[in-house]
Amino acid sequence: MQIEKHVKQVVQQATLILPHFDYEVPVLYVADGTAYVPVIALCEMLGLRADRHIRRWRELALWANACKLPLRMKSGKTRIVWCLHRGAFPFLYGSFNWSLVSPERRMQLRQATDEWIDVSNHVYQAMQAHYKSTRRFLFTFLTTYADTTVSLKQVAEQLSTVLDFGSYLKLDELVAQGISLIEQATTHVRTMLHDQAGTPIFDAFKVDSDGNIQETFSLPLLPVVPQEDEEKLIELLSQLVQWNQDFTEFLKDHS
Repeated sequence: MQIEKHVKQVVQQATLILPHFDYEVPVLYVADGTAYVPVIALCEMLGLRADRHIRRWRELALWANACKLPLRMKSGKTRIVWCLHRGAFPFLYGSFNWSLVSPERRMQLRQATDEWIDVSNHVYQAMQAHYKSTRRFLFTFLTTYADTTVSLKQVAEQLSTVLDFGSYLKLDELVAQGISLIEQATTHVRTMLHDQAGTPIFDAFKVDSDGNIQETFSLPLLPVVPQEDEEKLIELLSQLVQWNQDFTEFLKDHS
């Protein structure tokens, strides 16, 4: 059963000229600034029967973020209508038979869809590049710090014979702090890699003009690095950098 979402307060009602269609529609801005367009206005633009299509669209995934908002009509009356934010438009455009609209609208639909596909491709490429660079960094981190804990303990043992008691306590504190930070960061990095291993992968290939396969490669279906994981990693690395500076300074002072 679909849960209908209602936003009670509309910050502002204005109008918007939709790109490609050169058609003015009302736009409703809710409290967080998100812009919504009434579906009846989109149907009017396309020449579709709103009642018939909305009934079917409500069963589709594109309706996941739809909501009901109060629309001030030209008559001055207010009517509660279904609205979609602009991010859902491309899905709406692909959810009806284009033969129902005029040839001019079909051409505009094609232009709008092609632009959305192009933008989506650029976004995906950027996500994929970030995903790959992050993955390389995670493996590099594990390799770099694989033996650091043992090395720190060896350094502490070697210096223990030449340091005074106060300096030795400071060194012991720094070593313990470094080992703790490295273990925390290593655990988090391994968790991120484990989560990435569960990401669905699809096989893709490039074909030349003669139909011959030039290259095959594997890509993550959704190359997303969770923001909270990145933020936690950055925080741990920042602490590790600060610790490294403190530890290096200590070694210089006691060389």
